[in-house]
Amino acid sequence: MKSLRIRLGLPDRFVHPMHAFVAETPGFRRTSLLHWNPAVGERNTVLFHVDGDDPRRYTAALDASASILDYEVADAEDRPGFYLAVQEEQRNADATLVAPFLDTGVVVVPPVVYRGDRRVDISVVGATGALDDALDGLPSGVEMDIVRIRDYTGRVAEPAAELSARQRDALAAAVELGYYGDPRGASVADVAERLDCSTGTAAEHLRKAEAAVLGRVVDDDPVRW
Repeated sequence: MKSLRIRLGLPDRFVHPMHAFVAETPGFRRTSLLHWNPAVGERNTVLFHVDGDDPRRYTAALDASASILDYEVADAEDRPGFYLAVQEEQRNADATLVAPFLDTGVVVVPPVVYRGDRRVDISVVGATGALDDALDGLPSGVEMDIVRIRDYTGRVAEPAAELSARQRDALAAAVELGYYGDPRGASVADVAERLDCSTGTAAEHLRKAEAAVLGRVVDDDPVRW
């Protein structure tokens, strides 16, 4: 089973009006499709993160978009920008673009990133034949580049997938005790006491766990590509 990160260059007819808005408007950088209702059809409910500085300007553009039925904006306290839940009537162009990913045995792994250069980054997972079928089914005129290909290990969905049990215990103890708090509420010695090991051993567990998790988060960040 393979994991592919692909980048699509879209003809104008496939560029959603809100994607075009982000690409053309200063202060907006990208939109990430985080979750969607699996029953893709004529009306869809989707959740986005919009990396932009002016929610009111964005919602004014939403109000002017014919396909948008309803929406709600929420502050993003954990990152720049804002979250957006949208109900939308599916445009014919969108239905044509997503069709190859619906019936060919592949899984689209979020986020789908709508970039400021009008291109779209998508991660897909599946058997080699299914992936080939999906890419072969892309509409005429859509340009496709393979950004990354590798064996699927679950790392996009679960960055801590390959941590040892002891490394997981160390991270769990550190979080619970407040080691990563601001201000820091515990020391490595406190983690060591919880794990019943030496301070040096606890520090080693934490370093290896942090390196593995953070390295994979950065490696799998679609914004980097």
